[in-house]
Amino acid sequence: MGKRGRKPMKIDSDTQLEKSRESARQCRRRKKLRYEYLEELVADREKAIAKLHEELQRLRSICQHIDQQGVTSDIHQELKQWMEDPEVINQAQ
Repeated sequence: MGKRGRKPMKIDSDTQLEKSRESARQCRRRKKLRYEYLEELVADREKAIAKLHEELQRLRSICQHIDQQGVTSDIHQELKQWMEDPEVINQAQ
């Protein structure tokens, strides 16, 4: 019984070399796109982390103020603005 499947085509070495080069180019292109995507992802995450650090610092200062002076009208107003902030509302959901 003979082998099943396709019979291998006889390809000259120049054609095989060109196919190999094209495959390598495509591989490098995909790799570049993958790294660009990951770099964008990291940059977005770093921005989000920076915003969260700012928010944390803001809340810490409010807490320190409350500990020292109690809830003043300024702090009450700041907390009200913070609770109405769309980014805070989106993060809570």
